[in-house]
Amino acid sequence: MLVRQRTRAALQAAALFYVVDRGWPVLPGAYVEDGRCSCGDTDCPDPGAHPAAEPGLTRATRSTDDVWEWWSGKPYTVLLASGLEFDVLDAPAKVGYAAIRQLEVTGLPLGPVLHLPGERLLFLVDPGARNLYWYTVDHNDTARFDVRHHAVGHFVPAPPSSTACGERTRWAVPPDPIERGLPGAVDVLGALMRFSTQGR
Repeated sequence: MLVRQRTRAALQAAALFYVVDRGWPVLPGAYVEDGRCSCGDTDCPDPGAHPAAEPGLTRATRSTDDVWEWWSGKPYTVLLASGLEFDVLDAPAKVGYAAIRQLEVTGLPLGPVLHLPGERLLFLVDPGARNLYWYTVDHNDTARFDVRHHAVGHFVPAPPSSTACGERTRWAVPPDPIERGLPGAVDVLGALMRFSTQGR
């Protein structure tokens, strides 16, 4: 019970950080307990990484009162709502880390990057990347371009959320304590595209 309380408290603290310090809307997600997703579906395809099923937990919020209430009893996954304060570019970890190195070497801005247990990196970029993403996809061989775009209606699990295999989401590049701005999608997408298609 003590471990569960500590886990819940850590998730609540993280949700408060995202809401207060970053202004990012959060939503309680289903959580993993005893290796199973709390949604009750024994064949859940995305354990702990989708919105919770309980009534009243269906909207993303920036309200600290909601965060205190929602995480007061259960260790909900912390989901970040994309398409509002940021869009997400989602790539395989190998491709993502190569892109990070290139962006750092060239001095281009790099915002927060999530590392999911499924070995994918999620790059947070300025919202409104949809048109750029689809223009890029339309002009390239999509079979060689393993990069996805998440905008309105999508949610991504944030640290310290965990999955059915017991691994936690973590920051590959943590939020900067001073810089609140996010990079535009064009440079990040260009780097991801370059390394996604190399060697294929």
